[in-house]
Amino acid sequence: MKKSIYILSIVLSATLFSCNDLDVVPIGQISDGNFPKSDADAIAVTSAVYQPNVGISTALGYLIDLTSELETNGENPNSAGALLATMDWYPDNGYVASVWNALYNTITRANDVVDKIGPSEIVTPTLKTRLLGEAKFLRAYAYFYLVQLWGEVPLVLHNIDGDKVPRTAINDVYAQIVSDLKDAADGLPVYTDYAAADRGRASKGAALGYLSKVYLVWGQTDNSADVATRKERFTESVRYADLVTGYSLEETFLDNWNNNNRNGKEVLFSVQHLQGQVSGTSGGNHLVHCSFYGGFSNVTDPHVFSTSNYERDLTQEKPPIIPSTIVNKWHNDFDDRDQRKNGTYLKEYRNPDGNHPDSVFVFNQVRYRKYIDTTHINTTAATIDVNRTVIRYAEVLLLKAEAINERDGTPNAEAYEAINQVRRRAFRQPLGSASALADIPAGLDYNSFKARIQQERVFELTYEQNRWTDLVRWRIYVQTLKESVSKGYVAEELGKQNVQKHYYRFPIPKAERDIDPIRLWQNYGYDGSTVTENPYRNYEPGWTD
Repeated sequence: MKKSIYILSIVLSATLFSCNDLDVVPIGQISDGNFPKSDADAIAVTSAVYQPNVGISTALGYLIDLTSELETNGENPNSAGALLATMDWYPDNGYVASVWNALYNTITRANDVVDKIGPSEIVTPTLKTRLLGEAKFLRAYAYFYLVQLWGEVPLVLHNIDGDKVPRTAINDVYAQIVSDLKDAADGLPVYTDYAAADRGRASKGAALGYLSKVYLVWGQTDNSADVATRKERFTESVRYADLVTGYSLEETFLDNWNNNNRNGKEVLFSVQHLQGQVSGTSGGNHLVHCSFYGGFSNVTDPHVFSTSNYERDLTQEKPPIIPSTIVNKWHNDFDDRDQRKNGTYLKEYRNPDGNHPDSVFVFNQVRYRKYIDTTHINTTAATIDVNRTVIRYAEVLLLKAEAINERDGTPNAEAYEAINQVRRRAFRQPLGSASALADIPAGLDYNSFKARIQQERVFELTYEQNRWTDLVRWRIYVQTLKESVSKGYVAEELGKQNVQKHYYRFPIPKAERDIDPIRLWQNYGYDGSTVTENPYRNYEPGWTD
């Protein structure tokens, strides 16, 4: 990790969403004790902590969604994205490097807030408490991605130590994540206490929701933990899920990605993307661009789309796709009455405004619907300003249901109610009443309920950067991708069967290791690694090496 220490120039705007325009200067150019000089300075330096996440919405999607069985890539087959999709991973992949760098940039900026604003006697105490909460939430947010994607990572809490910290034990990283999130939950306001312009900032609910998720994942993935420790973590996951209050499910699923409903009642935390924030009119969320690249063209594939199977006329040398016979396992798994089916996937678009000559346009490739802004359908791939959802209340309910099942070895009434609320919304049923249409059957054992949770997370969270991390924490990553091909759900030509056991972690970026290859030792199985024993050898059934 390069040592890069930054702080905001004190003369600049403190507006959260103009962070990309802020003039960032080395901390060495600001003498100790003269920063911050005002509350405005403190707000500005905290606002800058959010900025690195604006540019990596696509990169996170490529690392977490594109590497799953659900998604493939339509770019040049030798591009960094296509190589991730076809299971051809190397330490010099640009998306791997960009996510690493952005997350450590976030941490660097968060450390500046903690170290500079924390001891300040100038900043108003109540504001200081909030800003430290924001910084610690964002530092935890960054480390949670890092520890899931790479395992042991340098735990840098003070920028002066940045070049000296080796890769840190996973449990130590998790312990720091929990500590930061608890501090954040204590110091942050509820989201309704923010002014409208600040609703995108971290809130108490975001910290509590993240604590529920972190405890669940930590409990499931810590191979050194005994039964009692795992149960304690699952108990904490449930407790923190119950502390998430003041949120509710949107009646219409797609309202979570409606630009007229930014930071709505279901969203705990999202990355803010506004027109003009990055360049020109662009909002910088390339998840939007990638899912609708090429617009209505059936000649150009979008950059990402569902791993569909298609019926082809095999009598032709290069058989074209027959749009009317698209067969898509993931789309067809949904009940037709589930509003998430057409909220997740787009097979055709009925254009009500007449801007396209066809009243119904059928796509060659099944596209992701969540980030297609149909209020500006013809410019959606250019304005790309829909917020990237990070965690929302529906996921908190699913986390609670899963954590109860893990804690008790069986679901209870609370677990059923949590998952059923999510399903009732999906089927437009009253949330507080039993529904024969939506509710899952009672009497399931641990394994059956876990399977329902796993399926429900696909229904609810597809294209929201959860799939790779889910499959990894459930220890079913390799078998899931291989079975998706062997069972005929995914075409062999897409390469998902090429998944390797060491893909349970991403490689440490080559550029980082070139600086210090000893301190930043490479993960098992990748070029330059000196790790000889497979650390994942017992992860999946039948693995012995």
